[in-house]
Amino acid sequence: MPAPPQQVSCPRCFTLVPIGTRYCPQCGNAIPPPAPWPTVPAPTPGPRRNTALIIVAVVLIAVLVLGIGGFLVYQREQQQILQAARNSEANAANQAVNQLQFACFSNRTDSSHLSGSRTYGFSGYLTVYETFGVSNPTNFGMDVTWSITLDYPSAGWVLSDSQTFHESPKGGVAYPIFAFTLTGSQLNSTPSNANFTIFYVTLEGSYHVTGTYATYTPTTRSTYDSTTSSGNGSLGTGGDLPNCSVY
Repeated sequence: MPAPPQQVSCPRCFTLVPIGTRYCPQCGNAIPPPAPWPTVPAPTPGPRRNTALIIVAVVLIAVLVLGIGGFLVYQREQQQILQAARNSEANAANQAVNQLQFACFSNRTDSSHLSGSRTYGFSGYLTVYETFGVSNPTNFGMDVTWSITLDYPSAGWVLSDSQTFHESPKGGVAYPIFAFTLTGSQLNSTPSNANFTIFYVTLEGSYHVTGTYATYTPTTRSTYDSTTSSGNGSLGTGGDLPNCSVY
């Protein structure tokens, strides 16, 4: 701010006189008192910021952001771990059905419903029952449906049956019994030179494998050829099986 003036002029003769002079010494005119010198008002103080609160707020925001980020990373890792476990279980469940093993085999023939003879012809039917012991070494329980077809080409016979059975995990053994029916007409039309050592077996399997995360439904198809004593899947090559003495 500039300093206020020390003199004023007479309004009549414009003679400069010191401030406070009441009459002009030249013309005797009355000199009015000078107007008050304007002053600059003091600036209004702005609101004071609470630095401590700002720091606390920044820290809380940082902790919140880090916490959310950490949770999202953890959740993503857990999802990846869970998905890997599911994939591993699904693969193991699909492979488990190929690990079922034949433990024993027995067969018997019921001809109580068949009458007649080869000479005079047969009527009615006979049933051949085949019992398989099927063990499950895996950790999965499963409900199994097997459809077995026996084809004796030289005899003209195609016999089939389906059975559903439950396999308990960790060494459980099931004993499904398949019934193959031969009618009197089939027996009458069988060639006398039929070779029953030549036959083909087909096994179609469908499964409900119970896992921790889901139930899996794989399927299998196995075959066996007596002419080469070879097969695949559940009907692969192997030695003679013991009798299922419990049946």
